[in-house]
Amino acid sequence: MNETKNVTNEKSGIGSSRMSMAAGTAGPLIALIFLVTDILISPWFSWYKSALSDLGVHTYGYLFNSGLIIEGLLNIVFVYGLRRYFKLKSYISAILIIAGVSLAFVGVFNEHFGAIHLVLALIYFILFPTGIVLFSLSGIEKRKYEAPMGIALSIIGLAFIIVGILEVFKLVSTPLALGFYEFVEAIALIIWSVEVSLSRIIYPSINRTT
Repeated sequence: MNETKNVTNEKSGIGSSRMSMAAGTAGPLIALIFLVTDILISPWFSWYKSALSDLGVHTYGYLFNSGLIIEGLLNIVFVYGLRRYFKLKSYISAILIIAGVSLAFVGVFNEHFGAIHLVLALIYFILFPTGIVLFSLSGIEKRKYEAPMGIALSIIGLAFIIVGILEVFKLVSTPLALGFYEFVEAIALIIWSVEVSLSRIIYPSINRTT
């Protein structure tokens, strides 16, 4: 009787965790689709002159902003899935959750809100890759390529966003605008999130701790 109950609870837990992990794929892809759609219907947008946030303050800005809010909220669900699959330290979970909340608020407080928008965006762009690095260095991943992948993608993302920020403050000169550097970091973070998410959905026993 108890064994049957335990098996049922375990299956229920796996199903719940799979749904949570799916948020790590759904959120980024939804945001990416909304972003690309907004770019395609915004002929004024330029990788040489624009920031991605410019897409949030025009006629179809709801696409960009909605994508960020959805991804930010689903990121919180994804972190819950990570906690179910790994013995994830509380401080790593907190960093990733704060990053998700910040991203959602970037969509709420668009570019018209000035400094508030900028601070929230910086929190996300810095904390999320930092959380990935800490997660990768914790040694809880069993797939040998995932930790180096996470660290490499995070470093690439941080490097690009730093260059973008330096470009904004005219400390470096490049032919591309901030939007390009933001997009590269976003793609790097999406790759990590989708890979970790899908691998646990397809192979739910990997690293499972519950």
